[in-house]
Amino acid sequence: MIKNKNIVLTGSEGFLGTFLKIELINNGYNVISIDKKTIKNNNYFKTDLSKSKDIAKTLKKIKTKFKHIDILINLAAVQIFTDFEKRNIEEIDIMLNVNLKANILLSQFFYKNYFKKQKKGNIINLASIFGVISPNFNNYKKGDRKSSETYGATKSAIIQLTKYFSNYMSKYNVKVNSISPGGIENKAVQTKSFIKRYKKNVPLNKMGRKEDVINQVMFLVSKKSDYITGQNIIIDGGYTAI
Repeated sequence: MIKNKNIVLTGSEGFLGTFLKIELINNGYNVISIDKKTIKNNNYFKTDLSKSKDIAKTLKKIKTKFKHIDILINLAAVQIFTDFEKRNIEEIDIMLNVNLKANILLSQFFYKNYFKKQKKGNIINLASIFGVISPNFNNYKKGDRKSSETYGATKSAIIQLTKYFSNYMSKYNVKVNSISPGGIENKAVQTKSFIKRYKKNVPLNKMGRKEDVINQVMFLVSKKSDYITGQNIIIDGGYTAI
């Protein structure tokens, strides 16, 4: 079991974040959670990541409370599914602010205030295969959740930031990697017909599970990944290999 390791996790109450938080805690990590839901927990910080002032307030509280932070997991993201022709400024702003600006601000803060001084650290970013390729629009029918152009652009930027930060922070022994999942099955929001169409384009003939992503995060937080940095790890069942 891991003892006295502090992990900051954004998007802790989302589809992946909820299960990742439990897995980290079960493995002995102390999880400092950031999300916008209202929850009573001493290590939870309600934060609207689309607002820089809200981010600044939370980071100030964390700095006061915690003497060391070992790992930052930038999991939080906003995805909007309307068609490109209907895209409005507010939708663009919230995706840029949460998916990209918040990532930069948090990475900067924990590098400057913790990792650089500790001479060690670890940042894990959640990107997407849609930061590498364009969606296959034949997968989507009316009513399906179509991945947006702005979301893909922010995830492409996250992959580049990962490479940049891994190089920039390396002299202080800070690792930075990103994970790019393909489609993750979520029957609460996906139709049976969408899942069937998507699987046909995957060499392994199945959608990913949340565990597939969480297991990769657990590998990157462990010492087993000590020699890995600057990488974008794709988890897609071979979708991008076709």
